[in-house]
Amino acid sequence: MDRKTLVLVAVTLLLGFALGTKSSQENWKLELPRLTKSAVTPTPPGSGSVVSAAEVLPPSVNLGVKWGDIIVKMVRGGAIDKTKFLALYESRQTDLDQAKKLLESSSDEEIVVTQANSALILNLLWPLGIANKTNVLSQGPMGTQYKDQVGNFASTGGWTLGAKEGGKLFNSQNLISLTPQQEALVTEISQNIYRPCCGNSTYFPDCNHGAAMLGFIELAVASGMSKDEIYKKALVLNSYWFPQTYAEIATYMKSKNNLAWKDVNPQEALGIDYSSGQGAAKVNKELQATGLVPKVQGGGGCGV
Repeated sequence: MDRKTLVLVAVTLLLGFALGTKSSQENWKLELPRLTKSAVTPTPPGSGSVVSAAEVLPPSVNLGVKWGDIIVKMVRGGAIDKTKFLALYESRQTDLDQAKKLLESSSDEEIVVTQANSALILNLLWPLGIANKTNVLSQGPMGTQYKDQVGNFASTGGWTLGAKEGGKLFNSQNLISLTPQQEALVTEISQNIYRPCCGNSTYFPDCNHGAAMLGFIELAVASGMSKDEIYKKALVLNSYWFPQTYAEIATYMKSKNNLAWKDVNPQEALGIDYSSGQGAAKVNKELQATGLVPKVQGGGGCGV
């Protein structure tokens, strides 16, 4: 985590105290994204999980959406600075090659996410989520309750790979056109998908994971994907981004409810009871008591 992002997170916390945590209209709470890779305590040697990592983290998944010319538009509009972005992947040739291709030309290929490229996909969806004009941004808590501090969140001020500052990019570009009905669907789905780095849903995309998930939801809704399929693919993305957490949720579902991961309702798993910071902590606590916390490597923090 770089110094700038740490400062931004500190400012975000101070804003929470200064402005109060309760909105008069929405009752939204500002919760600070955790900066650690995992908030759990490793299980002592000898303990084991009832679920294999492969069940939660498949080798690859087709997300069923295409970039089209969106990334090229983000480069032209300053949401992505090509030189800065490629510099991040100089030591990772596979990601570098893929990123360079996407930054320079449109892609009609469906996006395939893997454990290896999940961070790259995150960093491409992130600026889409903060820059694209959408009701979630203009009418949600970031565009209303916190509109005067919108550049100070980890998702905006923490985006350092653009030609423009994240706060200036916020809700500023027509990258994906959505009908009123599609806007309503994006809002509905975003309010039902949480992330374990904090207690916020995607409707409050104040960190990179929230912004990236919003970008994915917009792509999926615009493509005509069904709600059930969107939740299914969203669960895959969260699992790649927070592998430890979702291995634990899968273990909990199996040990408590005798549900295999493939049979778990994606919307339920993505909800506040499991995927929020407090929900994931509760699951972890119960697994600690039974010695069933799995060990999974990967994931990352809320910065570039």
